[in-house]
Amino acid sequence: MNDPPFPIFRTERGGEVTYHGPGQLVMYPILDLRSFHSDLHWYMRTLEEVVIETLGSFGLRGERIEGLTGVWVDGAKVAAIGVRAKRWITYHGLALNVTTDLTPFQDIVPCGIQDRPVTSMYELLKSKNEGKDYDESLLLEEVSERLLESFSLLFDVSLVV
Repeated sequence: MNDPPFPIFRTERGGEVTYHGPGQLVMYPILDLRSFHSDLHWYMRTLEEVVIETLGSFGLRGERIEGLTGVWVDGAKVAAIGVRAKRWITYHGLALNVTTDLTPFQDIVPCGIQDRPVTSMYELLKSKNEGKDYDESLLLEEVSERLLESFSLLFDVSLVV
């Protein structure tokens, strides 16, 4: 990309190009998968389930799309998953668009998927509740709490924050 509108950093994780910015919750757990399942697919599907459970607690129906990684609502991607592990120790993880300005996604092909839009929980909730506005900082805080609760339950861990 020539003269990008934002800084670009190369990372060693799956998922091709993504964007991280304000209003996004980025969760990069460090786990020894040997204590769970030595299986990266299990790990990615469980991270997806963490997001699906979190969305459900707000009345949003998150889903997986066969052959793609991430979480979708009505065909639009709301969460990206990109993981890496070395000797079964994980790093990187997920990014959930909560109150994210979606404009930067127009300058990239998110996760290499050209034919699917990106959305945020804020936009989904606003649409679902007929334009009702949400306090973005309160929504971000509440989603953060519920995301951590879902992670703790699905991975059966106590969190150190």
